[in-house]
Amino acid sequence: MERLIDKSIILLVCLAALFLVPQTTVFIVALLLALIVSSLQEINYVPPALKLAGLCVYLALVVVFPVFAVFVPLLAYDCLRAKNWVLKLCWVLPLLAALREFDFTVLLFLAVACLISGVLFWRTAQAQRERLDYTALRDELRETSLALEQNNRDLQEKQDVEVQLATLAERGRIAREIHDNVGHLLTRSMLQIEAAQVVHADETVFKEELERIATTVHEAFDTVRASVHNLHEDSFDLYTQLYAIAQDALLSVDLEYQVTEIPDTVAHGFAAIVREAVANAAKHSNASLVRVSVTEYPAFWQLVVHDNGSKNPLKKGVSQEGNGMGLASMEERVRSLKGVFRTDYDKGFRVFVSIPKERT
Repeated sequence: MERLIDKSIILLVCLAALFLVPQTTVFIVALLLALIVSSLQEINYVPPALKLAGLCVYLALVVVFPVFAVFVPLLAYDCLRAKNWVLKLCWVLPLLAALREFDFTVLLFLAVACLISGVLFWRTAQAQRERLDYTALRDELRETSLALEQNNRDLQEKQDVEVQLATLAERGRIAREIHDNVGHLLTRSMLQIEAAQVVHADETVFKEELERIATTVHEAFDTVRASVHNLHEDSFDLYTQLYAIAQDALLSVDLEYQVTEIPDTVAHGFAAIVREAVANAAKHSNASLVRVSVTEYPAFWQLVVHDNGSKNPLKKGVSQEGNGMGLASMEERVRSLKGVFRTDYDKGFRVFVSIPKERT
């Protein structure tokens, strides 16, 4: 749009030559041809060779018909857009050749028109460069902003996981403390009450009191045991454990987790398998990325660990049944859960585990 405005201004300046040169048929032809050639420069699907040919034809006609020089400033604007300096200044020689046919007034007019064309071209080119620089700077700032937002999300997620891990660890510690201390004290109290009941079996009143105390201690013991069990269950979260494994791994781990609920036995098994599989990929493969996918289906839970290494460990004596110690321990865990364990190589080593729900 800016170039069209510039050309419109230059064309109006060139038309002012109507007061300086005769309005002949050649003048009209020059005007029409100049408009056609200049319009071709703005059509994107026109081949560059055709655009250049149009400029060359018009500039050649300037030498033959000097009146064509009146519209050279319009085509000079297009020539200045070329990257080659020869093409940039190719309009000068035909213009100089035609100037011998005009008087001083026309020469001054053409000089002013060419100067206006050059100034408009420089102004538009400068504006376009500044616009491109601004766009590049804006895109760079946007990319930086998006990167910072992603880093903030990663840091927040890492912080949340660390808080979750600390919370789970504290729950586990509390469960152990209750089990080891309070549980043992209640067990000892029950043994002492039972011993007192035997000693005072003949004392009816005292025996009834001991039975009431024993009942209360039994209820307390059951309550403590249930609390310890709940704390122990809540102290393990599969996603948090997998995220921690991914963060501590020696290579990149891409985690995909689509599970709403999973039993503790399966969760512990999946965490151990992922830890072993990721460690094997770091030790025995040239992989740079491991993809871990945990998915819940209506009838089973599925775990897939797939690295991008080019080394196939199955060719080194490790069979699909898991004869290696690491694979054997994985397979043993899966079999204890009545699941399916398979390994294969497909653009990287892959561990596949499936645990049916109705058998867990």
